[in-house]
Amino acid sequence: MAGLPPPRRVVTGHDAAGNAIFVADTIVPVVPVDENLDFAVLYETHQFPASNEGWVDPMLKRTESLANKDGVVLRVVDFKPHNKSLFHRTESLDFGVILEGEIVCRLDNHIEATFRAGDTCVQRGTIHSWENRTDKTARVLFVLIAAEPIKTSGQTLGTEGFDPKDMATGGTPEDRT
Repeated sequence: MAGLPPPRRVVTGHDAAGNAIFVADTIVPVVPVDENLDFAVLYETHQFPASNEGWVDPMLKRTESLANKDGVVLRVVDFKPHNKSLFHRTESLDFGVILEGEIVCRLDNHIEATFRAGDTCVQRGTIHSWENRTDKTARVLFVLIAAEPIKTSGQTLGTEGFDPKDMATGGTPEDRT
């Protein structure tokens, strides 16, 4: 089954005189992370607040995990038909906007919700999984913002359920070796 087209990313900035300009207009390749998921990282920041000074494409630096501890990750995830992701948690506040298809968010206590194009899921550090139960690819746009880990009942609920190295994408060819 053919996947969805790769997303287009257009970035604005300023010229030397302070005029607004377009600094980048690119098609971002969607790359397989495993047999169930494809990723396209559209943008990433590495500080709060983010800097809008100058232009250095942050996508030239490899993402280190699903989220980063110092900023924001903007990513498109394509969930292939009849597949589900592993249960996982990130130390982030995540906004998932469903762009195409239908996807089910499953929590570890067997509670689930179904989302369709136009719906938004806000993940607040919960352990969860995504499942595509349909015959079509589902595309979700995620904005992951660095957050403090959850502390409850005397324990800290940090990142779990995946190896960050397995989720790293983008960067230069030298970063990938």
